[in-house]
Amino acid sequence: MLRILFIALLSLGSFRPAEIPVPLSPAWVVESGSLLNIEGSSNINRFTCHIRQYLQSDTLRWVRDDRAKKLVFRNSAVNIDISQFDCHQKYITSDLRKTLRADKYPQLRIHFLSMDDLTWVQEGQKVRGQVNIELAGHIKRYDMEYTVIHEQGNRFRLCGSKQILFSDFNLVPPGKLAGLVRINQEIKVNFELHFRPFGS
Repeated sequence: MLRILFIALLSLGSFRPAEIPVPLSPAWVVESGSLLNIEGSSNINRFTCHIRQYLQSDTLRWVRDDRAKKLVFRNSAVNIDISQFDCHQKYITSDLRKTLRADKYPQLRIHFLSMDDLTWVQEGQKVRGQVNIELAGHIKRYDMEYTVIHEQGNRFRLCGSKQILFSDFNLVPPGKLAGLVRINQEIKVNFELHFRPFGS
């Protein structure tokens, strides 16, 4: 009986929760396979604008705030070339780029500010954070929610979406045909960011 109890205690001592640590190097590189699209609508139909190709290799650098249990980012942003947006309808693509003032402000920047500490997160677990989105010369802060997905080779993905308004950035939605086609104020930004630890 004592032997059975001893074996049972050993088994309990070796048990660990089914958690997988995210590789927390102090910097992450955003990989070229990252995806981003914008969903919008008009008074006639809906449309989606995809990034044709993510060409950057941005690096996000952070420090850990143990008291707040957060990662705090330092001068870290994802940069999106607005000319790479393709709405699959020529006039919408052209009008979107004009509306976003791509000639003067050619990039959409997502500045990472903070995020829940990822030291131990389970597959598919949601974490929260804050970003500043910089668009057409204006900056707006948003609370974000991400789903964490682990991959091979210490890589992982952050997936999520955010509803924003053109008016958040002092922009007026484009219109066509003397106002008969009107683009609505609200757009949804969907993203899937692929990361690898810096130096790997």
